[in-house]
Amino acid sequence: MLASPDGERDAALRYLTQLAERASAAKTSSEVAEVLTEVAAPVHGLLPLTREVIVRAWIASSDLQGAAPSKEPEPVARLSSTANSLSEAARVILHARNHAARPTQPPTTAPAPGRASSPVSRRR
Repeated sequence: MLASPDGERDAALRYLTQLAERASAAKTSSEVAEVLTEVAAPVHGLLPLTREVIVRAWIASSDLQGAAPSKEPEPVARLSSTANSLSEAARVILHARNHAARPTQPPTTAPAPGRASSPVSRRR
């Protein structure tokens, strides 16, 4: 378990719980988009920040073991792949966020039968 000063860990867990609750309680697609933004925003989103933690841990672990990147033990080497997966996940989530954030179009109704306008022909 990670220890953090001033209950920061508890605050982070509460924040994640609140995001999950907001997603469950969303009544509009824009509310869903807001939650997805929190998760995947490019600079301050949860996934990009988590990716940064993984990358830094991978670098630190590699440095501590003194191994060349190609000779890292399998679990450490897989951290790089995990970081790439997090980047891809953030990209997919942002795409879904953008889709959810689009204004919804009211359904179009077809004209009633017999009322369809016919093309006007020109007579000379």
